[in-house]
Amino acid sequence: MGRMKEVYMQIMQENMGRVPEQMTIADMAKMKELEIYNWEEYEREQEKIRLFRVKQENPREITKVVQAQNFWEEELRREEQREITKRYQKDK
Repeated sequence: MGRMKEVYMQIMQENMGRVPEQMTIADMAKMKELEIYNWEEYEREQEKIRLFRVKQENPREITKVVQAQNFWEEELRREEQREITKRYQKDK
């Protein structure tokens, strides 16, 4: 239990004091394995792993995957901007 508590605290620290809503126990275990505790970094790493697998299985699907990856990276940037804006407005 102590180790999972440490992982939980690390995740909280890396994600501005909150646990991502969409995170599962499996994600938590994988984050510990990868030693990546920031949710955005973890999602990017998962996407890289998925892209690598798709590339090996079906090289023609790469274009679709890259388009999806670009979309999600843009969504992450937008979310980060929203978080920054929220924090800035709270500080006023």
